[in-house]
Amino acid sequence: MNPPRLIRPLRPLIQGQLPLAIPRSAQVGISRASTQLRTNASIATEPNAAKETRTPTTAAPTETTKTEVPSPTTKVSRLPRALEALYLKPLRRQAEYGVPSCDLQLRSYSARNLEFFCDFALRAAYYLGLPAYGPVPLPRMVERWTVPKSTFIFKKSQENFERITLRRLIQIKDGHPETVQIWLAFLQKHAYYGIGMKANVWEFSKLGVGKEMDKAAEQTEKLLEDKWQHLGYLERRPEHKPRCKGEREKLPTAEDVEEYLATERRKFAGVHGRLRSFTSSRTDASHSDDAAELASKDRSPSEERVIFSGIQPTGVPHLGNYLGALREWKRMQDEASPHTKLLFSIVDLHAITVPRSREELLQYRLEMLAALLAIGLNPSRSTIFYQSSVGAHSELQWILSCTASTGYLSRMTQWKSKMQLDENASLDDSKARRALKHGLFSYPILQAADILVHRATHVPVGEDQRQHLEFARECVTNFNHTYKTDCLVAPQTLIAPSKRIMSLTDPTKKMSKSDPSPMSRILITDSPSEIQRKIQKARTDSIELVTYEPDTRPGVASLIEILSGFDAQGRSPAELAKGELKGYRSADLKAVVAKVVCDELVEVRERYLSLMGREGSLRGVAGEGAVKARGSAGETMRLVREAVGLA
Repeated sequence: MNPPRLIRPLRPLIQGQLPLAIPRSAQVGISRASTQLRTNASIATEPNAAKETRTPTTAAPTETTKTEVPSPTTKVSRLPRALEALYLKPLRRQAEYGVPSCDLQLRSYSARNLEFFCDFALRAAYYLGLPAYGPVPLPRMVERWTVPKSTFIFKKSQENFERITLRRLIQIKDGHPETVQIWLAFLQKHAYYGIGMKANVWEFSKLGVGKEMDKAAEQTEKLLEDKWQHLGYLERRPEHKPRCKGEREKLPTAEDVEEYLATERRKFAGVHGRLRSFTSSRTDASHSDDAAELASKDRSPSEERVIFSGIQPTGVPHLGNYLGALREWKRMQDEASPHTKLLFSIVDLHAITVPRSREELLQYRLEMLAALLAIGLNPSRSTIFYQSSVGAHSELQWILSCTASTGYLSRMTQWKSKMQLDENASLDDSKARRALKHGLFSYPILQAADILVHRATHVPVGEDQRQHLEFARECVTNFNHTYKTDCLVAPQTLIAPSKRIMSLTDPTKKMSKSDPSPMSRILITDSPSEIQRKIQKARTDSIELVTYEPDTRPGVASLIEILSGFDAQGRSPAELAKGELKGYRSADLKAVVAKVVCDELVEVRERYLSLMGREGSLRGVAGEGAVKARGSAGETMRLVREAVGLA
């Protein structure tokens, strides 16, 4: 390692080549000699003519001054130890056992800085009593880039860059873990610029650690037994009791717990009607608990709930819409307490983010309104209205947009999926800048206004809409904080327990009306013969027996999920595959699914066709719902205008 420049001239002094101090007499002699030399030199440079005219004089003999040279016995002062240490190799301690304690890897782009800090680390290890070895040169890391200088395509119009990372390894052996941590902390505190550090530290346990782990496992089992006793599980499961004296109780497995919970949910569903519950996840269980609370009849008026949900008018609903949203709306209407306020909106303003003709949009609005009434929604119990008929929705959207975050909106996935962009796409994407419309980008703000303008406390949505509910709560926080008010209420999310229904022709995609093939979906207006034909031609596989394997057999799994959605006992697809459908073939499964779907939708289809023949009554229902919705939104907008200063 090269020493610092300010100390480099001291090397001859340390090596003993020059004395540290020169005697005074020697200094005087050198001064006189140099003066005499300068005089002789000046005389020698005079012109010849001047020498001829000058009178010759006899020069007096001069006394020669002798320079005293210090003898070898002259005492020379030595440098301090701290200064000499800069030119000595670091002291090292030898390891006794050679047990590795730490591997420290140092990285830098500068060889000088790297060698300097390696020397510093070795000295610090010595004074802490740590046996250190190294530095060991490690292979260099070379990175190269080629960057175009301009927009030209020629090969010469580019620039190459290279970055070389140098690495050194220092090993600590037989070091105490606490001392090693002190050493690393010291190096981190006094880190040199341009140096990166990465340390791997070994920790060792004394003998007998396995026995200590066994003792800890026994204590954990005792704690779990108390928890199972608290749940009442072990009392209900005699097979987990010890059969003989001295035998330990057998703790239940995860499968046993799921089976037990599924049994309890089925009992609960038998008491409270068709209450959906699944054993596949704890999340679904929590949603069932929300539904049970919603179904309770002994709620006081002070605990009034407001439930709001909306659906776009995109034509006749298909089976996925029915199982995912519409049937849940009907169930909530039937099970909600009299104090619960229900609002269901046909969000036609959201529908115009996709360009449509006037006649098509009018037809879609009527079809969706007829579908809502056909599934059993009662206008006298629930408020059913068109979104565009309540101007407060658009007014609140503008007020919320003044406090909404553009960065938050840019991270939403709705506009990215509509434009078929990657989830990590941003507004800097060229396609987004070229084709993104403001209506699609601000879609979540209008959706938040739909919910907040009616002061909704609960919103049933699908899993794909959870992000929009989070944004609605963010809008509430921003507005209330900006205007120092609490007039807007943050809604809670009710996730629909039904899974997504997949396409019949491509079970890897969601069932959608945008699919060009009509065989990919089942509409609620399809006749029994059409339903049977579509299900019989649904894509499955060549495996004979039915099993529920969504990853490897998506077609069969999709049919089982449809059957599970109509199961009165609320059994999951896995339970159906292992129970009722055990030994079935694909043809048998299709026949069962077709019969169940036809039986469920036959009455819905008849009511829908009857309502579509009475457009006047449909417009009357929409008008009555609009009046109720305006009254609900008017009170909220009065508070919002007062908070903002518009009233």
